[in-house]
Amino acid sequence: MTNRRLRRWVWLVVWLLVPALLVGCNRRGGGTHHNGSSGNSDSSGRSGGADGPDLGDLPVPDLGSTDGGAGGSTDDQERTSDGSGETAPAAEPSPESEPEPASEPRADPVPTDPTEDAFRAVAQGTCIPTYRDGKDWVVPAPPPAVSCQTQRGELFFVTRVADSSSACPSGPGRDAWTYSSSVTGNTTAVCLNRVWVKNYCVLAEQYGDNTSIGTTTSVRCDATRVPAPYNQVLVIAGAYQVPSTGADTSNCPTGPGDNRRFWSVYADDGRTLVCFTVRG
Repeated sequence: MTNRRLRRWVWLVVWLLVPALLVGCNRRGGGTHHNGSSGNSDSSGRSGGADGPDLGDLPVPDLGSTDGGAGGSTDDQERTSDGSGETAPAAEPSPESEPEPASEPRADPVPTDPTEDAFRAVAQGTCIPTYRDGKDWVVPAPPPAVSCQTQRGELFFVTRVADSSSACPSGPGRDAWTYSSSVTGNTTAVCLNRVWVKNYCVLAEQYGDNTSIGTTTSVRCDATRVPAPYNQVLVIAGAYQVPSTGADTSNCPTGPGDNRRFWSVYADDGRTLVCFTVRG
């Protein structure tokens, strides 16, 4: 009885082990393997059982192939593999870089001349203190403007600023103070008309019975030496508006007892009579 039961248990165990052995053989390659079977594949691309080959370690097929093989790319855009089993878009060819526009040459700075700037800065209608010392102007550039009512003997009214002395009116008491710049090549002319102030002195040149007055000059009334060609110092005795009936040197004496010798000029285009006399 005991042997019979033992044999039954043996056959039961054999009967249970045979199917298991058959299944194991099939997994190890004994059966037929079909591509695309869903029983032993997942979305990662691995196939086979736990002991089967890892397809992730196999060479990755060229997904850019157009031979119709499995895994061939249907995308028109060329793709490359990064070796991880995934594909990445190929880098687009960089557009041809446009050449940078040629930089324009820097213009040379415009040359400047401070003295010319001072001449150009003189404003028409103002008065500046200056004079000629017998030939030249006593300062190299126009000084700042002052009130035209200033009581001084070296005062000129600015009639205009021009590019040439030919643009300046001429006549007694008028002058063109010009400056030609060696830096810019420009010429500037400040047109001046003297403001006559009584009791200030000017230079004069006496030759025979004639006397030439330097109407744009100025000198100390007590000067003992004068620059050539001048040889005399005269005092401004007065400046008078010429009436419609006219005026001349005979109108210079201040009264019947004034016996001084006088000289006169017509300034301001004949509208002003300027009288001069010897220093007393």
